[in-house]
Amino acid sequence: MNADKKIIIIGGGLAGLTAGALLAKKGLQVQLFEARDKTGGCCATTSVDGFTFNDGALCLILPNVLEHAFSRLGLQREACLPLRKISASHTTTLPDGATVTVGEGVQVSLEGGRERVDAGRLRAEIEHMMVKWVPVLDFFTQDVVFHPFSLSRLATRGWRHLPKLRGSAGAEIKALFSSQAVRAAFSGVLLFNGVPPEQMPVTMILGLVSMLRDGYFLPEGGMGAITDILRDVMVQNGGEVCLNEKVKRIALKDGQVIGVEAAAAGFVEGQAVLSTASGMATFLSLLAAEDAPTAMRRKAQKAWLSHRSFVLQLGLSNKVEAPSHFIDELPFMDEQHRLFTASGGDGAWLTYSVPTVTMPELAPPGGSIIELFLPVDAGMPLAAWDEAAKTKAVGRAIQVLSRRHTLEIAAMRAFSPLDFQEQMHLYQGALYGLSPAAGPLAMFPRQTRLPGLFLAGQTTYPGFGVVAAAMSGVFAADALLKTV
Repeated sequence: MNADKKIIIIGGGLAGLTAGALLAKKGLQVQLFEARDKTGGCCATTSVDGFTFNDGALCLILPNVLEHAFSRLGLQREACLPLRKISASHTTTLPDGATVTVGEGVQVSLEGGRERVDAGRLRAEIEHMMVKWVPVLDFFTQDVVFHPFSLSRLATRGWRHLPKLRGSAGAEIKALFSSQAVRAAFSGVLLFNGVPPEQMPVTMILGLVSMLRDGYFLPEGGMGAITDILRDVMVQNGGEVCLNEKVKRIALKDGQVIGVEAAAAGFVEGQAVLSTASGMATFLSLLAAEDAPTAMRRKAQKAWLSHRSFVLQLGLSNKVEAPSHFIDELPFMDEQHRLFTASGGDGAWLTYSVPTVTMPELAPPGGSIIELFLPVDAGMPLAAWDEAAKTKAVGRAIQVLSRRHTLEIAAMRAFSPLDFQEQMHLYQGALYGLSPAAGPLAMFPRQTRLPGLFLAGQTTYPGFGVVAAAMSGVFAADALLKTV
C-alpha cells in the first residue's frame, strides 16, 4: 500500500463517505469532491426554522448491516448512533373505507370496509409468511449482503431458498393473504420500491418481513446523523472534503485514470478515482466517450431507471394527530399500478409520513412535520417540471392534505423530479438510479475495466437503500485497497 498516493472520491453521500472513512483509516490520502454545500447526499437532513427535514432516506431498516459497516471503522453503532424504533408503523386507508394498521411486531388490525376478516385467520397467515420467509431474510442479511455479489455463492450457500425466489411480490402476497384489504396494505408497504406489485421481484417481500419482525428505526437527530459520523471519521483520519465542487470529468492517460477535472480546482491528480455519481453518470457524462468501455456505455444507456417522485415537506406550528409514522391512502392491489401513471398533482392517492410521531423533537415544541410523496408519471419529461408545474403540484397537495389535517404551515420545501436532478444530482431525477426491479446483474461493477476507476453507490451491489449504500462503499474500498 502506498500512502503517498491520493485517492479521489466523487460524491459525498453515504457510499462515498463510508469508502472515504475506510480508506483514510488505512492511511491513504483521500480527497472527496461534493457538488452540494454539504455532505450526506440522500442520507442527510436540513434544518429550516427549527424543523429537521430529511433530504431523502426516511428511516433505517436492518441496522445490523449498518453495524457491520461501522465495525469496519472501529465504531460501536449502539454507542455513537442511538436509534429509536418506529412503534406505530403504517396506516393504510382503502377506497371502501377499510383501514389497515400495522403496529409493533406482527400486530395488524383491520377496521371498516366491506370485508369481515377473522383475526385468527389473519394471524395464522402472517405466521405462515414469517415461517416461509424469515429464513430467506436471515440468509440475505447475515450472509449475502456482507459479500460482493456472486451467483455461484448464492447458488452454493442458498440453494434451499432458490425455489422461493421465483415470481413477483404481488403474486406472493395474493397467495399468502385472503383479505383484499390486507393484500393492498402489504403491497402498499412495498411501493417505495417504485414499481407496481406485479412487477416487483418476489425478494422485495423481505422488506415487509423485516418490518414485521425487526421494525423500522430513526437515528437520534434524524437520518443525517449517520453520514455526519462517517464524515467525521474520514476527516479525523486526514481525509479532505471539498464542498461546492463539481467534478466535470474523469481524466485518463494511456488508458489509466490519472485524476479528475473539477469546476473550481481544475485538474487534480490521483492514483485512483472512486465515483459514486451512479454508473450512468460515470460512463455517459464523467468519462469522455472515447475513454468509456463500449460495454459499460451500452449498459448505462439501456439502464432501467427507478421511479421519480414529487416531494412536499411541511413544517407545521400545530401538532398533527396521526395514527402512524407512515400513512397511505391507496387503491386496492390490482389498481396500484395507477400510481405510476399519475401526473404528480392529481391527489387521488396519498402517501406521506409524519416523522414527529416517532421523534417529536424534529420540530419545535408543539409542532409537526409532514413529508408527502406524490406519484409522478414516468413519461412526463423533466423539462415539463417548470416553476408553474411545481407551484401547481404544491397547491394541489396542500389542498388535498388540508382535508385530512389542520395545516398551520411555518416552513416548506418542495422537490420536483427536475429538482432531484439539478439540486440533488440524481441521474435524470431517478430516486435510486437503477430500478430495484432490475436485479443485481443490471448493477455496475465496483471495479471497472479502466485501471484506477472504482464505483460505489446505489447503482452498484447491493443496490438501493441506506445499508446497501454503506456496504457498497465497503466493497469498493476493499477492492481499491488491493490495488494500491
